[in-house]
Amino acid sequence: MSHPEPSPSRRRPYSVAEIFADGVVHTAALVAGAAGFTLLFALAPVSGGAPEYAALIVYAVCFFLMFGFSFAYNMVPDSPVKRWLRRCDHSGIYLMIAGTYTALMALVQARWWTVALVVFVWCGAAVGVASKLFMPTRLDRGAVGFYLALSWSAIVAIKPLAATLPATALALIVAGGLIYSAGVPFYVWRSLKFQNAIWHACVALGAALQFGGVVAAIGASS
Repeated sequence: MSHPEPSPSRRRPYSVAEIFADGVVHTAALVAGAAGFTLLFALAPVSGGAPEYAALIVYAVCFFLMFGFSFAYNMVPDSPVKRWLRRCDHSGIYLMIAGTYTALMALVQARWWTVALVVFVWCGAAVGVASKLFMPTRLDRGAVGFYLALSWSAIVAIKPLAATLPATALALIVAGGLIYSAGVPFYVWRSLKFQNAIWHACVALGAALQFGGVVAAIGASS
């Protein structure tokens, strides 16, 4: 027996000021992303070839899908459309994790472990997206843990990563992951005023730091 998907309106109702603040965070992230990815593609070395550019395109698409769906979901009033946007919003997080890994691994010398790591993360992301699209409530309780586990899966390859990536790039990637993780308490702290805007600000800052890590990796490889 399937359980009906809960209405997004069952969350604590946000004030106009909270919704506005959340909209500002999303708009800033999308505008910064448009400027940042323009710079990223300008910096990408021509010698990198088609695979590297393809990986960066995947990264860009995943970034805009995540923030675009999140913006739409959090701004649209309660409706059947909003319920579907909720599924897409939560799926977008998995895509962003996999897209970031794809970009980073494309910027280091290909080895068996880089390919294995990308395949593993995309398989995990596919499972996560499928669960959010087709079973949006059954796995909600474990979703945060799955997001974090997938995000930090590179820890198993930290030694070769440290030996391959520039120190600045690795530091920015790790810092971004820490900011993402530090935002989780705000995500679950529903009663906190401006909780949603704070959570999304952590996501945006984490994405910005990891974007800086990708730029640093490109700079070192050019």
